[in-house]
Amino acid sequence: MSSTMIFENEYRSYRKEYSIPNKVNIPREIFGIFDLASLIAHIPKINKLPKTGNGETILVLPGYGTDDTIMTPLRNFLIHLGYNAIGWGLGENHGNVPQLLEQVKDLIVNLSRESNQKIIIIGWSLGGYIGREAARDHQDFVEKVITLGSPIIGGPKYTSIGDLFSKRYSIDLELLEKEIDDRFQTPLEIPLYSIYSKYDNIVSWEACVDKYSPRITNKEVNSTHIGLIVKYEVYKLVSEYLIQ
Repeated sequence: MSSTMIFENEYRSYRKEYSIPNKVNIPREIFGIFDLASLIAHIPKINKLPKTGNGETILVLPGYGTDDTIMTPLRNFLIHLGYNAIGWGLGENHGNVPQLLEQVKDLIVNLSRESNQKIIIIGWSLGGYIGREAARDHQDFVEKVITLGSPIIGGPKYTSIGDLFSKRYSIDLELLEKEIDDRFQTPLEIPLYSIYSKYDNIVSWEACVDKYSPRITNKEVNSTHIGLIVKYEVYKLVSEYLIQ
């Protein structure tokens, strides 16, 4: 059975049951501030984590409507572990995926050639999706990809802001979903790690679970959407996965 047929069957039998977050719950994301406070309280534990990095380049991608600034705590953590963690330097993630995808693909190639080694990608939300798809087109340059609360199945249709995204870019979410599905016909053969939460108020947790890529690991945590980038549990999982 082709990848397209698999996804068509998936849509009919399962995706209609996706628990898309209600936009009225978006204000609950403010509770992510407690994860940041907890992260600060866990600094002694962070300092005890093994520093396993050896200067490997990690490209860290921000979510929709944000820029490199919001990813500073995660980058600093990765630098602390010994990695060369850098932002994408493209300003705000404005959501124009075709444009950003091409820019990130160029970044991947250039960073890999500069370091003379494959790079690692970590992306939050839409940034994670863009990172995965850029890696799909340049797998020879990427070691692994880690996504945090990213709608890797079906795209923005399965988010609480899907309608706003659709209106901003005059996008048919049903057609976009099919285009996203079609890309699975080129399998991602590199290691993938998807961290998600059922308490995410932005992205459907089901849309974060990849059942098709051959080297995928899906991991659930208890967090808000914003909390995924400032939560000690997530940082510990990331550090453990990086050394596998």
